[in-house]
Amino acid sequence: MSLKSIISFAFSVIISFSVYAVSPNTDIANQLYESGEYKQAAEAYLSIAQVDGFSPELYFNIANSYAQAGDLGNAILYYSRANRLDPSNKLIKNNLEYFASKVEDSNRAELRGKKISVAPDHETFFQTVNRLICADVAPNVWAVLAAILFIITLVAIAIYLFCSNVRLRKVGFFGGILTFFASIFFVIFAFMSASYFDSHDTAVLMAYKTELLIEPSSDAKAASNQLCQGTRFEIIAEETDVQGQPTWYKVRLNSDIEGWLRASDLAII
Repeated sequence: MSLKSIISFAFSVIISFSVYAVSPNTDIANQLYESGEYKQAAEAYLSIAQVDGFSPELYFNIANSYAQAGDLGNAILYYSRANRLDPSNKLIKNNLEYFASKVEDSNRAELRGKKISVAPDHETFFQTVNRLICADVAPNVWAVLAAILFIITLVAIAIYLFCSNVRLRKVGFFGGILTFFASIFFVIFAFMSASYFDSHDTAVLMAYKTELLIEPSSDAKAASNQLCQGTRFEIIAEETDVQGQPTWYKVRLNSDIEGWLRASDLAII
């Protein structure tokens, strides 16, 4: 990597360890954070969440506390959850990308020079489009845009029906058709985004270091080198016990790294 690209990366990735004053209830948690008692601060924020409910800001505070405590597994988990709730927040996104890059560096070090990728596969065109629709825009944003366009459609219909000017009537007619179909598309995007936000197909490795296995069995052979805490996976299959509780997950990092992990080693985003 050239010096220019390193400098550019350093300026583009500005992380923040400040905390939000989410509510008066966070005062004690904030004080714990400011005094350097990061693990206790995380636990305090989690206790608040059990009462007040979760929010992007509260997730961010929890993630920052774990990051400062050196717990990359929980830091990545809560940054990911915060990012899912508020994908437009640059601070959340920057912190998540920064620590994800640290985890990737740790995984690369575990390869001991082997030529295997430890980064997610490059997105295809359709995956990029799907991400832009589902992951980078919250469902309520698409819903609001759809509502605005539908109101514009009603105005355009009114112009067409009640305006005597021929040119304005044409604008109302064709503009109404355009905004109506655009509003339909935005409603579809809102449902797609909501489905993504409700999905549970990604997870974070919480174990300090572990290997993927070729089968869902403790005696199975390793399917990968050791991977470090904080690694994010796509869940592609699961094994359950007689009560229907997941015991093993088949996960995928990229086309080179795929295998089984105990459910206890993962946390679902």
